[in-house]
Order: sequence, then structure tokens, then C-alpha cells
Amino acid sequence: MSEIEEQFASIYTRNMFLEVRNQITRFEKYNVVRHHKLKASDICTIEKYLSKDHPKRKVTFKRIEKEMSCDCYWLETKGIPCRHVFAAMKHLHLSDIPRNIIKNRWLKECKDIYLSSPDAQRRFVNPDMISSKRYGGINSQANLFLYYCKKPPKVQQRGMELMSTLLVEMQKMVEDVGEEEKTINGAVHEVHDGIKEPHPVATKGRPPQSKSSQQNSSQKKAKARICRVCKKSGHDYRNCKVRKRKCEESMEEDDDDFE
Repeated sequence: MSEIEEQFASIYTRNMFLEVRNQITRFEKYNVVRHHKLKASDICTIEKYLSKDHPKRKVTFKRIEKEMSCDCYWLETKGIPCRHVFAAMKHLHLSDIPRNIIKNRWLKECKDIYLSSPDAQRRFVNPDMISSKRYGGINSQANLFLYYCKKPPKVQQRGMELMSTLLVEMQKMVEDVGEEEKTINGAVHEVHDGIKEPHPVATKGRPPQSKSSQQNSSQKKAKARICRVCKKSGHDYRNCKVRKRKCEESMEEDDDDFE
């Protein structure tokens, strides 16, 4: 499996390659106990050596699509191929890595984005990253444009004219660009099927209220405080005159008894 390990080392980042290599070193403890060869796929049953309690896993390899999957779902949860996949690859004598077990987010070329050319597409596309990079590159130029437009009135007027013309042109370009491919300077650049413009999401907040509910809420007044001693409104227990008078009378009675 040295060839497979070298392929992962050439395309994956160092940290993710160490994770994959850990799975490659552990596959030797597993054996293929059953191999079903179907019309367009191979199903291998993987069992751990000298471990009867360990569950058996099934690895499916589609020969036409060159795809491999395992029912342990390690690839779907961790993003890297499991040891069962490597055991099946050795049994099937596969020298090339199936394309579906390579995740684009772990590749060294994940950061290979050409910001100097806005028309250049990333080799392994991530829609969120491309959108943020596009926005960052355009935002700096737009801020510089606005800085010059705020100076004299003539420059501001000219800037508004250019902005209006540019908005109409950009809107027309967005409508003309196809979803599958676009032609730039005579060269055709393929666009990934998953790339779509981000949809605006409304921020969460208080739901809108009707005018009647707003008027009712404004007309509502705070509930008046009621004293628990004299049962009158306008003051509380601490500022109650009745309570203070009773306290003074009780203190005078205590003084008379003491004398």
C-alpha cells in the first residue's frame, strides 16, 4: 500500500495525511472473508483478525463509476476513508484511489484561488469560499471608488453615472451566464454543478405587529402598586404611613412597660 500512501501524501495536507496514514497502518488487522462479484460491482465482507465480537463490514466497489463505500460510514462522518476500504482495495488489487473517497476540503489545492483574475475558477470548488473571496476582492475596489466619489460634486455625479451604467451591465451579464458553463475570452471554463449564488436570508427578529396591537400596547399603563398593610395604592410597604405609625405606637408601649 505504499503507492496509495504516496498518492495521499501528494494531494492531502499534512494533518489529514497523518489521519489517513493511521487508517492505512490499521488495515492489516482486517481480512476479506467473502467476495461477491456482481455484474457491475464487487462486495467484500471485512472481518477483523482474531476478533469474533467485532462487527463485520461490507465494502462495495462500483467498477464503472470507480466508487467505493463502506457501511461503517466512516467516510461520511470523518471525511477520510476507513481501514475497511483499504483492506478491500488490497484484496481487489486497486492501485488508484477511488475519486469519491477524496474530499476536496482536505486537498493542498483547496487554497489555490487566483484572485488576480476574477474569471479564473478554482480547481476544486467550494461555493461558500468562492463567494467570500469574490466579495472580498470586489469590496476593496468598491471602497476606493466611493472614497473618490465623495470629494467634489462633479466627481460624485460622474460616479453615479458610472455606477448606474455598471449595474445595468452586470445585471445583464448575470442573466446571460449559464449554470453549466461560461465562455470567457474564447476559452470555456466548466462550472461545478453545486455552485449557485447564495440566497439572501432574512435575519431573525421580532415579528411585525399590527397597528392596533401597537396602539393597545402604548395605551397600557403600568399596574399601580398596592400596599399590603393598608391596601391602598400609590405607595409600597416601606413607605406606608400606617405601618410607621403602628411601629411608633408599639415602641412607645414597650417603653412604658419597661419603665
